[in-house]
Amino acid sequence: MIIKALTIAISLSLIGFLYQFFSFIKTNKTFDKKKWRMKNLSIKSFSLNSILQTKLFKAGKIRWLMHLLVASGFLYLVIFHALDDVTSSYWFQYYQPTVDPFQFLRNLAGIFVLIGCVGFLCRRLFFFKKLKKRKIQFKGLFSILLILSIILSGFLLEAVKIISEPVFMEMVEEYSDIDEGTDLVDLKIYWEKNYNAVFNEPLLITPEKLAIGKELNENFCIDCHSPIKSAFISKSIAKALKKPSIWLNYHRIDNLLYYVHYFLCLLIIVSLPFSRLFHIFLIPVASLEKNLKKEQLDQTLGYINTATLYACTNCGFCSDVCSVFPNFLITKNINTLPHAKIESFKKLMNSAPVESKALYMLQSGNGECTYCHKCTDICPSGIDLQNLWVLLNQKLSLKGYQDNYTFINNLSLEKWAKLAPEKEKTSSTQGKTTQLADNVDSFENCIQCTICTNVCPVVEHDIDGNDYTPQQVLNLLRLGKKHLATGTRMVWNCLTCFSCQESCPQGIKVADIMIELRNNGNLRADALKLENFTKAT
Repeated sequence: MIIKALTIAISLSLIGFLYQFFSFIKTNKTFDKKKWRMKNLSIKSFSLNSILQTKLFKAGKIRWLMHLLVASGFLYLVIFHALDDVTSSYWFQYYQPTVDPFQFLRNLAGIFVLIGCVGFLCRRLFFFKKLKKRKIQFKGLFSILLILSIILSGFLLEAVKIISEPVFMEMVEEYSDIDEGTDLVDLKIYWEKNYNAVFNEPLLITPEKLAIGKELNENFCIDCHSPIKSAFISKSIAKALKKPSIWLNYHRIDNLLYYVHYFLCLLIIVSLPFSRLFHIFLIPVASLEKNLKKEQLDQTLGYINTATLYACTNCGFCSDVCSVFPNFLITKNINTLPHAKIESFKKLMNSAPVESKALYMLQSGNGECTYCHKCTDICPSGIDLQNLWVLLNQKLSLKGYQDNYTFINNLSLEKWAKLAPEKEKTSSTQGKTTQLADNVDSFENCIQCTICTNVCPVVEHDIDGNDYTPQQVLNLLRLGKKHLATGTRMVWNCLTCFSCQESCPQGIKVADIMIELRNNGNLRADALKLENFTKAT
């Protein structure tokens, strides 16, 4: 029965791995139908990040420590405990799960995993509101709880077996020639005193009986059972279970716990290719490839390894350092954040049905990316996020969802001006507001000296490609033409280098106004594109 269950679990897991593998092969194609091939390999990055998790260490020391505890503890338990028949018994002739140092190391490994899992759960509880806003509060929770359940059930199983009289009697019958009588009573006394076993009948403890019991223990038991003080966790639980021990022994709860523990272990085997634990295999794949340089991005239309998308663990480090995170706080567009864009990208690559409004929001969020490379630099999984955002723009463009820069650039300034909201066409910029472009005081002191234009690198690079210069954009605001200003090439080509703002003799926040106008243009472009799609459908 147990062997059949294990065989079925391993078979299902292998089927899952094959399914994932062929899914990646299927989607690992460029948009021009060429097959993807791995290149630019980095063995150093693969080795360091796969084994030592060096990228996670750089991103967050505490998170790295929690991962290290879970990974090292669970790996030990798998190799030396779960696979003991083919590893420990082969490597160590004297191996028994109840002898030291294996008994101690098993408890130590278990407490490592326990501390790590509790740390993960505490972090989720402490940052619940933050994670909820980012829609990742439940990501990976199943895997954490499953591992935690395996460790707790393992500790509980060992503790119940320590106090179990039926387990004691089974060992006596199998490994000794002691029959019912005085010797058995003496051995029981010794085990009750030193091994925390609990027996139904009351035992009269005397020094003489303890001495005889010790001798019997040394003759029949000591080779297979070290003193349980080294099993510091299981021993503590066993002491706590002494009161209900008679009931536990009578109902053979140790057998029930064994099947529960075994079932949980089978469940983790089956879920391995479909749960967050799959990243154990995908992070090395992502770490194996070198990140593309900026000059290579435009030359790699559709270059993608789909497996790297699933290497994402939703850790949130990329969103923490995202340059446009403040935009998310204002627009509430979750697809502004890198981790959310990856989830949406998965749906696109899998040809999953996605609502048009969701695609517009995805395009809008990705359009705000400044390609600052911060997300790629901090990603613990080693994913080339910079490349993904370029690919995402390409993918959305092929689906007909242009970024706002392209959308506005394809419109003449005259046509853009006609698309202004009715209330803006009739309003004038006066009074004080929180928007610089709506506050006359923020730009009325402009004397049109052209210093901002003279120091602007965009103007210097391509004066003919810009319809307006910085001081002309400010003049549009003075004329009450805010919407027209949001569609100028100057606003969309601005590098936000702040040279204009730093050089302005009047102290006008020129660059801040440019950023604000671009954000206003983004919002208006999003609304127009969605409005056009709604009319078309």
